[in-house]
Amino acid sequence: MSQVSSNQIQTSIREWMTTSEWHAPFAVTLTLRQSVNVPNGFSSAKLWLNETAAVQNLRHFLNKLNRSVFGKAVCRYGKGIGCIPVLEGGGDKRLHYHAIIDCPRPDLVADFPLLIADHWRSTQWGYWQIDCQANPDDGWL
Repeated sequence: MSQVSSNQIQTSIREWMTTSEWHAPFAVTLTLRQSVNVPNGFSSAKLWLNETAAVQNLRHFLNKLNRSVFGKAVCRYGKGIGCIPVLEGGGDKRLHYHAIIDCPRPDLVADFPLLIADHWRSTQWGYWQIDCQANPDDGWL
């Protein structure tokens, strides 16, 4: 069995994750809160972010975004927004996602960054710091 270089793996992944058939992709950076205060009887306790909570938060965000774009067709017909996320950070660096998110409807392209920001900030771990750029090049992916 031969060894596969990391460059070959990287090239294969890039070819597999093409966004050429997407309608209007956006390059998005979604920053996460590192802790939240949760009620604990008469006081509150600080809950710290971990990777599991970050993944659950992204899933919740995408569910909300899908529902606002497609309505009940999400459940009925399995429609969904294309998204390729990567979680980065940890240690001294704040956890955050870099993602490419597709806007599937032409009538939403102008408002899509605002829609993303509103839904992200409404999640438990969503932080105010968001960057959303239209039409990223393949190098960004």
